[in-house]
Amino acid sequence: MTTHAFATRAPLSPGRFNPLPVGSIRAEGAVRDRLLALRAGLLARCDALFPEAGRESCWYGGSLSGGMRAPALLEAKLLTAAALGDEELSREALTLCRLVLSAQKPDGNFGAEGESFAAKGRMLRALDAAYSLTGDKEILIFFLRYFKYLRDALAAAPLSPEDALHTADTLQAGIDFYNITGQKAVLPVLDTLLAQSANYTQLFHAFPYRMSVSRMVSVEDLLAGLSAEPEDGYYHSLLRTADGANLCEGLRECHFSGVLTGSGKHLSAPEAGLARMNKGHGAAGGGIAADPLLSGRHPSRGVTAASIAELAASLEALLSGADGEHVADQWETLVYNAALAAFAPDGLSVQPVQQANQAACTIAGRFPLLSSDANLFSLHDGDALSRLLSVFPRFIRHQWLRSADGGLAAMGYAPCRIRARLDNVSVRLSVESDYPSDGAVRIRISPEQPAAFPLHLRIPSWAKGADAAVDGSRYTAKEGTFLVINREWHDGDEILLTLPMQTELLSGYHEAVSVTRGPLCYVYAPDYDKHPGEDGRTELTARDGFAVALDGALTPEFVMTGDGPALRARVVPLPSWGMKGPSCDQPPIGLPRELEGAFETLLVPMATAQIRLAVLPVL
Repeated sequence: MTTHAFATRAPLSPGRFNPLPVGSIRAEGAVRDRLLALRAGLLARCDALFPEAGRESCWYGGSLSGGMRAPALLEAKLLTAAALGDEELSREALTLCRLVLSAQKPDGNFGAEGESFAAKGRMLRALDAAYSLTGDKEILIFFLRYFKYLRDALAAAPLSPEDALHTADTLQAGIDFYNITGQKAVLPVLDTLLAQSANYTQLFHAFPYRMSVSRMVSVEDLLAGLSAEPEDGYYHSLLRTADGANLCEGLRECHFSGVLTGSGKHLSAPEAGLARMNKGHGAAGGGIAADPLLSGRHPSRGVTAASIAELAASLEALLSGADGEHVADQWETLVYNAALAAFAPDGLSVQPVQQANQAACTIAGRFPLLSSDANLFSLHDGDALSRLLSVFPRFIRHQWLRSADGGLAAMGYAPCRIRARLDNVSVRLSVESDYPSDGAVRIRISPEQPAAFPLHLRIPSWAKGADAAVDGSRYTAKEGTFLVINREWHDGDEILLTLPMQTELLSGYHEAVSVTRGPLCYVYAPDYDKHPGEDGRTELTARDGFAVALDGALTPEFVMTGDGPALRARVVPLPSWGMKGPSCDQPPIGLPRELEGAFETLLVPMATAQIRLAVLPVL
């Protein structure tokens, strides 16, 4: 593992924080258990399920086209191995990295003939992680040769409209390469790449998609237009620029553009774009409703695995920016809810497209531009599986960052151990918590010798009345900011951080609400039936009478059960609310306060409920 966290070099625009080297943070507690389950289950099976993503991929000298799956899975293996300290998995992943390095062409290009620019960028991201883990200088030589190739290739043939949408990973790799080596020759290449990139900055500042794209153009007109016009036509442009996964990736393209140029317009674009996407298309659980085009706030519209993975990666990039503490709120919400909900509770299958109000997982035409099995939990979609597997280990890597003032910053409070080197002093920290279900956090600090440095503790926007105690001193903290404790630390020092969690009803679609406590979204999980579908895959359907409203006169009460955290609430059956076609109908509005049939129930975390109502009307 490399020990140095590389700061931003001039003339690039510096941020407040930088990631620690891969391997600096080890998962502990329930977080480690979850990663171990994924490592032993889906991650171990991916090569057999999708040979093109594993050793038989052309990325590694095999005969199968690997596309985006192979680099996405490689990144997942590298980061999971680092978070677990799994030497066997690390050796496996690094062997694949060496195969990529050894296959670089004489001109500096790499990958099979016809491999997409986006897939190469994703492989650069994986190799970037490998360098951070190992400090292997062969990776830097590989990067230098590729960027020289890219300089000539971009001059000879500009990026296609499709490739121009997917420059974020390559920009990030180039920026990291410059910060590590100081090779200024790479900066003009990145400037050229930026000039040829899609103009997400203008798109986010002007943002034309304030409502569901289906209200702007019908599916029939879209499909007819695509078949009748050239690649640079209106409908093709709409398909690219209104795609949720593309826009979520575009957030970090703007961020890296701002790092390169220092332009306030670039640097402010992610905040503007994210705010507008949340306002028009935000979904309970932290995702963006897009199936795959932006689809409004109706809680039965889809949130794709691709958009979840791209949004998580972009929010991690934005943690270093001026609004990082606020971005972190959505980042936690997204990962603890939507991202984990994309995995079946047993961790053995994934769901390519999820719904906040998910009354059925069946083969049906819910999303016109996607296949009819898109919301089944299964192992059929290799793209969804490979992308999702890197989300949680990336999340662990970004729990703590290096701060520009020579300290450390806590972005999250999952249980973990941290190793860092601050001003030539080796420092170890451990975080003990039951976060995200509980806000009591113990942080132990162990420098190898007494050392003064600041610790920046993010106080989430929901943590009203937060405080911290250190060695008899008490610090009050304001929600939505950082609490900075700057002092000389000694081996054995402890911070006892209290992040109060209250149940909140957040306004959602129409007059309905989502129920949250801390970063977790709690949902009503009705009884449901399992039955084999047409192709043998299991389908899930809520039983008749599944729909309820929340009794707003009683605040749901937190309880810890044998199955985990829950909220005790009172709900009222709504016989008039149910299905519309294959999905749950929109929540009714203007309901009278009638409590006939009211009953107590437990609302459970979103990630534990495959069939659920996450957006509820309130009486």
